[in-house]
Amino acid sequence: MLQQGLDAGVARTLVRGLDAWNGVVNGAFENITVDAADDSFEGVMDVRRFGGLDLSRIASSAAIVRRHRPSGGREHARYFKLHIQETGSSLNLQDGREAVLEPGDLMLCDSSRPYSIRFDQPNRMLVLRLPEDRVAARFEDPDALVGRRLGVESLGASLLSAFVHNLWAAPSAADEADCEGPLLDAAINLLAAAHGFAPAAPASQPTCSRQRIRRFVDENLCDPELSVTGVARALGLSPRYVQMAFADIATTPLAYIRRKRLQLAAQQLRRHGSGCNITELGFSLGFNDLSHFSRTFKARYGVGPRDYRAA
Repeated sequence: MLQQGLDAGVARTLVRGLDAWNGVVNGAFENITVDAADDSFEGVMDVRRFGGLDLSRIASSAAIVRRHRPSGGREHARYFKLHIQETGSSLNLQDGREAVLEPGDLMLCDSSRPYSIRFDQPNRMLVLRLPEDRVAARFEDPDALVGRRLGVESLGASLLSAFVHNLWAAPSAADEADCEGPLLDAAINLLAAAHGFAPAAPASQPTCSRQRIRRFVDENLCDPELSVTGVARALGLSPRYVQMAFADIATTPLAYIRRKRLQLAAQQLRRHGSGCNITELGFSLGFNDLSHFSRTFKARYGVGPRDYRAA
């Protein structure tokens, strides 16, 4: 393993061999396993830091990268990763979504949940780490952004890609730490543009009513009959307006309800452990089919509710 400085702001780690590469990757991104068929595997990781803002350029031989749940229930601080494909291509899977990235394409990845990335040829990626609190402050439902290809052919994604590349190429400066906040704001606002979000709601938009819709849904998650029509009827609104309340946060009412129910399920399993009856839990949260509950839970958390409870 060789470590050296490319310049005052970049640290490089060059390794040969898969075991050594796994050690390097896990030192930067927790709970990662890299598999490769080629015994002559090579990898290079260059890292720049702007205060607490981390930007990495990672190049390697063909490989499969998997992020798995930590053993013993140990969790690390949650953050999101913006992947920008520079050379080669990759197949990215998370939350049941599939994204094929070609050079210039981007995708947001959630570090707290399982995912996989397959590289069938030598490749290079830029990876920008985004703190969860900053992303959540901008997007009410950041999970809706995860696992979706942002094609470089779109203006928003192209601007975001150019910003990250320019950030990587920027000359080092003594005041880099002071730039962290503004740089994060710029990256997250460009991420919003890439996903088609407006910078802010127009003054005429009745955002309070839309917040009331989502609050009503949150308070009635355990109702198995919860639906767009039921919410609209209860609040005296049109079903179309209810749909629009969730389009604002890049999701649908049904996807939002499912995500919130699964979050409650995971919370109860962690809190009560072996004392939590999975069948009763599923029905209490509005799942009328236990197998459907198990499948959707596994799609989100990487394991079924029984294995999650055991962990």
